[in-house]
Parts: sequence; C-alpha cells; structure tokens
Amino acid sequence: QDFDADAYSSLDADSVSLDILDDDDDDDSVRTEDTNPMSSDGEEEDLNEDQASIANPFERQSPSTSLCQTLLRFANTDELGDTPDAHVLSKLSQRGADQRLRFEYLGMFPFEAVSDLLMSKGKNEQTARNGNAMATILMVAEKPSIAKAIADALSGPRGPRQKRGISRALPVYTFNSNRFAPVQENNKPTTCKVIVTSVVGHVFSLSFDQQENNQRSKDPAEYFRMPVVKQEEGSTGKLRVVDHLRALAAEADHICLWLDCDAEGENIAHEVMGVTRRAMEQKMAREMKANPNATPQKRVHRAQFSAITAEALRDAFGNLGEPDAALSRSVDARQELDLRVGVALTRLLTWKCVGLARKKFSATTKFISYGPCQTPALSFCVDRASDIEAFTPCEYWKVDVSAKTQQNQGDGPLKLRWLPPEGSAVPTNRGDTRTRDKGSNERLEEGASFNKAAAQNVADQASKPNAYATVVNVENVSETMRAPQGLNTVALLAAGSKAMGMSPKKVMQVAEKLYSSGLLSYPRTETTRYDPKGFDVRSVLREHTSHPQWGPTAAYLLRTKYANSGKPPVRGKDAGDHPPITCLKPATREQVGGFAEWRVFEFVCRTFIGSLGDDLVYTRQVAELELGGDRFEVEQIQVESVGFAGACPWVLRDIGAEPKGKNGEKRKPLILKEGTKLPIAKAQVERCLTRPPRFLQEHELIESMDANRIGTDASMATHVNNIVERGYVVLCDETGVELRPHRPPRPGQQPRPRQIGRYMVPTSLGASLIGLFKEGHLDGTEDSPSMLARPAIRAQMEDEVKQVAHGKLDKNECVATNLAWFEARYNELTESLSRQRIVEFGRSLSPTRESLKYWRKLGAFEEPRANAHIAGQGKKKPNRKPQNRHPRGRGKQQNSGPGKQQVNPRRKSNPKHTQKRKGTAKSG
Repeated sequence: QDFDADAYSSLDADSVSLDILDDDDDDDSVRTEDTNPMSSDGEEEDLNEDQASIANPFERQSPSTSLCQTLLRFANTDELGDTPDAHVLSKLSQRGADQRLRFEYLGMFPFEAVSDLLMSKGKNEQTARNGNAMATILMVAEKPSIAKAIADALSGPRGPRQKRGISRALPVYTFNSNRFAPVQENNKPTTCKVIVTSVVGHVFSLSFDQQENNQRSKDPAEYFRMPVVKQEEGSTGKLRVVDHLRALAAEADHICLWLDCDAEGENIAHEVMGVTRRAMEQKMAREMKANPNATPQKRVHRAQFSAITAEALRDAFGNLGEPDAALSRSVDARQELDLRVGVALTRLLTWKCVGLARKKFSATTKFISYGPCQTPALSFCVDRASDIEAFTPCEYWKVDVSAKTQQNQGDGPLKLRWLPPEGSAVPTNRGDTRTRDKGSNERLEEGASFNKAAAQNVADQASKPNAYATVVNVENVSETMRAPQGLNTVALLAAGSKAMGMSPKKVMQVAEKLYSSGLLSYPRTETTRYDPKGFDVRSVLREHTSHPQWGPTAAYLLRTKYANSGKPPVRGKDAGDHPPITCLKPATREQVGGFAEWRVFEFVCRTFIGSLGDDLVYTRQVAELELGGDRFEVEQIQVESVGFAGACPWVLRDIGAEPKGKNGEKRKPLILKEGTKLPIAKAQVERCLTRPPRFLQEHELIESMDANRIGTDASMATHVNNIVERGYVVLCDETGVELRPHRPPRPGQQPRPRQIGRYMVPTSLGASLIGLFKEGHLDGTEDSPSMLARPAIRAQMEDEVKQVAHGKLDKNECVATNLAWFEARYNELTESLSRQRIVEFGRSLSPTRESLKYWRKLGAFEEPRANAHIAGQGKKKPNRKPQNRHPRGRGKQQNSGPGKQQVNPRRKSNPKHTQKRKGTAKSG
C-alpha cells in the first residue's frame, strides 16, 4: 500500500538480473539517454554484449582469524558450508557478542541462504539481546555522508554507535530514540532502536531484457518494442547493496526513507522499497495472523528535508510523510522513453555514419549518439553558427571624440558618445553598445553610423583648432534595480559558467559537495521564492553578522529592514519542490577549502544576503552636448542607495557605476551644467565592418534550455557536458582558442593569460549531425523528422511526464503515445538517409582545427590582444634572441657572448681551435 506494486514487483531476488558494468559507472545520476552504451568499433552489437552477465555474482572472501576461532569454539570446525549454521548465528546474535563477527559471518553466504534465518528469528534474536520487543526502525539515506549526518543529528549528545554491515562500503549507525511518532501510544514517548545506513545512488537501472535482446534481430527499430527490465547497477552489485539492505530490513519493523526530496530521490526510494518489500510483507503477515481484526500498520515512511543541518533533520524526523508513487512513475516513464528513443536512433546513426566520422573527423569517434535532450540542446549551438555563417558584413564608420575636463584628470579625457542621424545607427551585439530606446532591447554600436559623410563631418568639426562641445541639456533620471530573487539551480549554473569560468557539471559537483558538508541547502531546485511562514530572516542574518566580508551588510539589514520583522521578501516563483539555494552557516575561505568550493560558496552567500536586501537606487545623468550641429551624450551613474549591491558588488560594474578611479581614489561625479564648454582633446573616424554574432556561451545555452523546458534542473549540466565530451561542440575563449584545463604554474613560471568566455563552437560533426535531421525536411511540421532536433517535442514530452507525476495521466499511456510518434519519425528518417545523403555527410566533415580556422576567417572571434599579459605583473618582457644551435641539434645550449662558446660534446676539442676562438672573443 505504500509503493507502486506494479512498477516494483519485479525487484525480488529471483527476477533481478545482475550485470557487471564498467568501473566508472558509479555515479548517482539516472541512466537515461546520456549513458547509452555503444560498441567502440561502430558495428551493430547488442546493447549488453560488453557487459559480462553472470548467474551467481557472489564471491566468498577469506574469513578472518577471529571468525575461524569462533567457529572452532561453537561448531568444532573452521570450515564454512554452503548454508549458515543456525547455532553459530544464534551465539553471534546474543547480547554482548561481537557484532562485527556476526555480520562477517553473514557476509560469507549469499543473501538467499541467510534470509529465512533472519526473517524468522530476527525479532526473537532482538528480544534476546535487549530483553524486550523494542521496535526497530531502518533509515536509508542516499549517500554514506548523509547517513552519518542523520545519525549525528538524531542520536543526541551521546552520538551513534557504528557497526559493520554486509557491505563494507556502507557504514551502519545505531542508537535509541523515543521520538519516532508511528510507534508511540497516546503520544507517550516510546523507545525504539534506530539503524541508519545508505545506498550509493540508484540501486537499479533500466535496460533491455538480455534474453530478448539476444534472440531478436539487429534492426535498431526493434528497441522501440523490446522488453525492458530493472537491472542492478554495477557499483551496487559490487558493493552488495541489495544484500546489505535486505539483511538490515529483516531485523526492522519500520523503514524510513531519507533519499533526496526530488523526482530522482523518490525513484531511488521506491527502489529501496522494492528491495525490502519481502521483509515488510512478512512483518505484516505475522501481524495479521496474530491479530486478524487489527488495522494494518504503515511500515514505510518518507522524510522530507532540504538541508543537512541538525535542526532540519530533526524537524523532518518529527513530520514523516508517505512515498509518492506517482512521482516515481514519472521518472520511470522518462527513463524508458529516453532509453528506447536514444538507443534506437543512436544505433541507426552509428550504423550509417560512424565510419565516415572516424575517417574524416576523428579516429577516436566511438558512436554518433542521439538524445531527446542532448540533440535539441546541440541545435541551439548549430543555429547560432548558421547565423554567423549567413552573416554579410557591411561597411560603417565609427567616430571617437574625447574632451578635456578639469575634474578627475587622472582618469584621462572624457569620452563623448556621438548620436548619429536617425536611420543610420549600426545595430550590433558586441563591443560598446547602447539601447535604441528606453523600452527597446536592440543594441547599437556607440558612435557608429552607416553614413560616411556624416561621420567625416563630425571628425572635421571636432579637429578644428579651439573646438569645443557645449552642454545644451542635462537630464537626471532616477532608476531602481530590484534585489535578486532566491537562487535556483539554473541561475547557479549560469553564474558559475559566466562569472566563475567553471563548467555547469563542475558547478553542480561543487554544490553537491557543499550540500553534503552542511554548508548549502539542496542545490537542485526550481523555486526562487522563500517560504513566508517557515523562513525566519533574522535568525539567519544573525549568524552572518560576524563574517569578515559580508557581515557588515547582514548587520545593517538587522538594524534597518528586519529590525521588527523576520518575514522574507514576497517575490519569485514557488515551484513546489525545494526552497531556494541558501547558505546554512557562515564560513571563511580556510574553512570551506578549495578554490572552486570557495567561489561557489561565496557567490551563494552574497546572492542570498543580497536577495534579502533593499533595491539598488541610482541616478542616471545624461548630458546632451552640441558641436557644429552634431549631438553628443555623456552618461554618468550616481548611486543613491547601495541596497543589495553591498553584498553583490558586481552589479555596480554592470550598471556602469565604477566605485573608484584608475588610481584607486574615490571617483567624484563630474559636474555638468547647461552652457558648460568642454575643449576637444581628440577626434578621429575609423572605417569598420559589422561583425557577426558571437557563438553561444554555456550560460546562454543553459538559459535557453530552461526557457524551452529541455532537461530538468538535475540533468541540464549533464546534457551540456555530453555534447562537449562527444565532440559535437568545442569550448573556446573569445579569440577562438580551445579552453585549456587550469593548472597552477610551476615554480619560476609565469601564469598563462586568462582565457575570457566559454563559447560553444559546433564542430563539423555536430553541425553535420543536425543537418541529417534538417536536410530535405525544412518544413518543420510536427510530423517531420526535423522535429527530432527541435526543442518543442521535448517540451511536450516533459509536460506529459509531469501529468504522470501529478496522477493525471497513466504512465503506460504516456510512454505508448510518445513512442508511437518517435517511431514514425524514425521510419521517415531512415528513408531519407540515402547513400547520397550519407556521402554528403562525409564531405562536410573536417578536423576541429580546420573548423576553427574557417570560423576565424569569417570574423566570428575577437582578435588576440597585442599586449596580453597577467594583470599586476607589469609589461610583457620582450622575447630573447634565439640562441644558435648545432646544425644537427646536438650539443648543450649555452649563452653566447664574451667568454662563452658552444661546444659539441661528441666532437674532440682541438687546442689550436680553442685558442683561436678565445682570441676572437677577446678581440671582439
């Protein structure tokens, strides 16, 4: 009654197939379209042929010396049979016995051999050890670190006791508690035994039935209909997680699930329920046999929490709920759709194209993959590349005029922004820009015009002797920038790529590490609104008042905005999942540890404090000047109320309010009044060509995926990482140089210049892959194969999956409807991939190096800076004159000059020649 029996009835010991997977297949992410295994030689091999399926994965380890001595004492022999000795197990289960020996003895046998003993005698053994029938609660977390945090938070000041289970990688913590509400009678505290352990992510993964897979043909279309089964994860089987959980469940009366409170966590919770189902059913059967008229007691409970803090965990323990079967079924639906569609289309594309890709693109190409999320995400990058390729440069002229001022002379001349005649402004998306109108998003190149005569006239007027510009109007406009909303996953990933220079996958890994350490709340959420009832701002701000960096801002908010009330701001979106990402406690850089960890933690803390602050209020002063009939503008920003910028200082740079001048002193506003005359210091006109748009950056791709509902907050980072690792795009800086991994410089070596930007440049393989879907299907209708690469279909599928999660749509109906549509598009795509089309695909391939040269010729990248060097290290040192080397490259390199010479060690020295060289050096 507590879980989806239809979905997890196949997870019994007799029906779960066990496979040995690769060693690196141990992550916590769900096995979806991004983990489709493909053969390295490109042939159509079976999905699981590279996985060694075995009938009996159990391997007995050698017993310890202590266990052998115990067996001799209790059984008069140190040999282990095929089944455990009930007498030995009873002796090891008595009170005062070494529990490590008990679990080591249990681990010497498969779970099927000890399950009957555990389930029939578990309660009697517990009563013998404790003297009474005290209820036992098994708590299961998603990771060992979270299990330890739960045990520490709920065990009280004495702390938990740690013991060993069947799996050596999964620690077991035990303690007594009287706060478990389901076993309390008349709200009286009842002491019970608590066992806390964990899994390592997903226990099972979805895969095709091995037997059916071997019997069917190799047609990729078969994967749309081939039966799928839940198989034990590779890391789960190696760590004996299933046996570990079943052994502990045999002793438990209740199971409390502490998996992450999102869709994937709910699915893992139901996998744990499927593993422990047999033990719970036997408990219920014995209870009904003893008292047939009694109401069955609920034995499976769900903990809801969003932070790994003692207070949050205790609150969750006191407010246990029930598992959500509908939410788990929605994950199963998404997994099955991604698996079937991804494998079928991946095998088709690999079969047709991987040979040409290895020959023309890269010899290391293993397969050509398709994913319902991955491919639409790639299409965004390819569409931007198509815009760049179709761009036609136009000629325009840019005017640069500067004036002298008596104030702030250390900052140099004052730049005047020329306002070209109406209709001649140059639109752009790069460089110094301004908006056309206040309500327009169109960006214009500053001081640029398509009218050559007008630009030349401005330069001529400004170049005259004693030329000056006169202020004719000054307008002050008060503007307000709203404080940021609560931080969600998409905003964190975008900021990590844009401001911190880290990939979304790296940002998510760091955030999860900080979450497990108890520094951040749960990092996977779509909500940006704080709970107005359960969130006390004042208690959080008090903890941060002592922080050396943002402590003054927190103290100021306590004295002003939150002096009388602790209610958070009411803005943002409530998605119904987790609260926004917040910092749970203050910490310094030394306490956080790690460069990447500190950058993420600092950004979350500053954004969190800023979201609780006031709005930023500033005055935008626009002075209009006139010179020979032409109009100019000078814009200044004066901050009136710093607001949330006290915690988020980077927004001051975004609005153009520089807090300090070039020399470090506080900048004073320039006083401009009507009639003020500014002498012209410089005037010139430059011929330019319009530039194509820039390639899509990582943070822009994340925002586009979120807007088009491609992927979830938990999977977006994986999709972005996959199109990079599989060679469909290459990450470059603004100059078109591939991003290099960060490595600290060696002693005496200068750091490399910092690379700016994380641009996603499609390779010829990525562009040609998207072209396979679009070629010949440019109509873009719903029944066209081109829709396989468009985001609309994925968004529609996500909507239906959400209906399954809400219980409004049957899972089987959702899967059948979507598979029918994808199979129809698959058949149409197969017909369109003619021999000629595949040949054209091969002709369009080229190595990445050649692709970057092509884009560089089109002007898609910025020109490398001539004096690029590390800030604060002074000017770049000139290159030394190359030293002369031996014609054949032999000999040791030595400095030339008086008294220095280059000697070939393999050549015997001649005293006459040596004396002659020395004489020549002295005379020189």
